[in-house]
Amino acid sequence: MKKWQIRGGAAGFLLAVMAVAGCLAAPVYYLNDDTTIRYILSGACTGTPDSHAVQMGYPLTWLLAALYRIAGKLRIFVPWFDLFMAGCILLSGMSILIGCWEIAGERKPLGRLIPMLTGILFFMGMFLPHYLYMHYTIIAAMLAGSALFLWIFGHGRGLPLCLLGLCYLVRTEVFLLAMPFLLVAVLDGLLRDAGRWEKGRGWIERLRPALKRQWRPLLVLAFMTVVFWGINRVGYGSQEWQKYWRYFDNRVKLYDYTDFPSTDRYGEQYEQLGLDWGQYQVLFHYDTILDQSIDEQVLEQVESSISGLKESVAAGQRVRQCLKEYYLHMRYDGRTYGLVWVGCCGLLLILLTVYRRWEKLLLLAALELGRSLIWLFLIARGRFPERIWITLYLIETGLLLGMLLRECAYNDKAQSAGGKKWFPAAALVLCLALVGSVVPVQLRHTAQRVAQQQEKQDQWNLLADSLDDQYLYLMDVYSAVAYAGEVYGRDDGHILLLGGWLAQSPLVRQRLAVYGAGDGAQALRHEQVRLVAEGSRDVAWLEEYLGQRLGAVELQAQESVVCGENLTFVIYQLVEKGAYAVRGD
Repeated sequence: MKKWQIRGGAAGFLLAVMAVAGCLAAPVYYLNDDTTIRYILSGACTGTPDSHAVQMGYPLTWLLAALYRIAGKLRIFVPWFDLFMAGCILLSGMSILIGCWEIAGERKPLGRLIPMLTGILFFMGMFLPHYLYMHYTIIAAMLAGSALFLWIFGHGRGLPLCLLGLCYLVRTEVFLLAMPFLLVAVLDGLLRDAGRWEKGRGWIERLRPALKRQWRPLLVLAFMTVVFWGINRVGYGSQEWQKYWRYFDNRVKLYDYTDFPSTDRYGEQYEQLGLDWGQYQVLFHYDTILDQSIDEQVLEQVESSISGLKESVAAGQRVRQCLKEYYLHMRYDGRTYGLVWVGCCGLLLILLTVYRRWEKLLLLAALELGRSLIWLFLIARGRFPERIWITLYLIETGLLLGMLLRECAYNDKAQSAGGKKWFPAAALVLCLALVGSVVPVQLRHTAQRVAQQQEKQDQWNLLADSLDDQYLYLMDVYSAVAYAGEVYGRDDGHILLLGGWLAQSPLVRQRLAVYGAGDGAQALRHEQVRLVAEGSRDVAWLEEYLGQRLGAVELQAQESVVCGENLTFVIYQLVEKGAYAVRGD
């Protein structure tokens, strides 16, 4: 079969699988980070599609925003961002099947089925769940893992380079995490190519042709990333965006790498953090859009002060803590991912030992040592959520599966194997059984999570449908954090969260300027701006804060929206004390 036929067939089959899965369990997003990106690109944030989606690379976001603008002029709704995300998953799955087809083509007709089934089950167990429960960080990991899978086979570098380029644009941090694993794939190719040359020649002479095969794609990759980096720098080159990036970096340090958001113990120490009472309340409740004076310098001062208040931990004790956490992660978190990882490592170890591929054994040992160091480093930094360790698993299992299947094909053709020739076939069967065993577990677990998130989304939809499009609703962040959003859905342009990574950005300032305000507190004075909070949230602090900022004002409950059992959202209007708020229809 020709390449286009193979790729077209793989794409058609996987597209059908994704369509069926999407009908059975409507896809939702894992976090509201994804819908915030879409919120910017689609134009819901400012009224016009904008390329500055912050979390993704500018060349990609420029294209997506342009597509939204074209669709808007044609007065049609096309969920370009969601389609792109689904397309990345489809492309990653295609790449896995293409690599498996290359392995299948090197075997006898009866032996071709096993590699293809392995690829299909790997997609269904490792990739498909993240189509139903989607997050851009994990999609970047799929792109990287499938690129490494293809890189191992060495028959072409165009598609792996495309996948790695997309990974860079979708989430640069994941691309950087994948680089040590790419080094392993490159070394694996060098060792394989060097083994093809005459045994009497020295290692340097045998490696020289292999190096020529490897340096060109690496040079192309380096050039591509530099170009993407440069375009992104130009896209965010203005002074106000550079100021925002400094704010963004300091926000990450404060909220992700200190205990500030998880404890109220600093409530009596806010002056030691360089804050007044109002600034502390705004930061603690994460409604930072309320006060534009909380800039990058304030956040840097708070983070530095918190670091100074922490008790120092001895280096040895810290190392032991990290090793313990690493062990607990490996034992209890992501058992299905861990099973695939352990199985691929074990089968590869057995094959390499049986066929005395000592140089590959050293490479495998270096890989596992390196991955342990990466895990320990991330644990030591104090931020290692589920989406990060899933990302690492997907990158590494893509590489390991490629190494295992390639080793099976190499040794299956070896003439000197003698009676050991059945080992590759046995390894393939075990690999198929291993990957197949995780599919029902993963899909069942994902279906449960999707159902739970969809129930929350239905509650959010009830709220959104009850809001008046003529108003801008500023929403308390912690009232909205549980609602991530639907894939292929529309964004609520009349809702603006009071915090998050979009706070203090030029986009937020542009939106608030429409109401003649410089921050959220001032915007609440406008007759077309309301506050929304979950009914159980205490807004007494906010009313006191607004009183200190704006004078004699109070928040009056204007309307209550019941969205489920024990779940009510309250809409508030800011009025002068003693005044009566006019209720909407």
